[in-house]
Amino acid sequence: MIVRFFGNAKAVAGADTIEIEVESGTVSHFVAQLGEHCGDGMKALLPYCRLAHGSVVLDPESAMPTTGEVVVLPPVSGG
Repeated sequence: MIVRFFGNAKAVAGADTIEIEVESGTVSHFVAQLGEHCGDGMKALLPYCRLAHGSVVLDPESAMPTTGEVVVLPPVSGG
């Protein structure tokens, strides 16, 4: 699975994209796996992010897709 980071998630991850093998389970299980893979900064940020697969924002309790690309969308602010 390709994981693409946007905004400050890109800075925290230290990369635009990474490739990670997805273990079967829920989106929340994958978020925990991603936090372990990317370190403490990402672990702290991920609870505030949403994940999307294609044009679908993923629900934390839904089954995690195992192919394609997932994007990490951090919170944004502005005015």
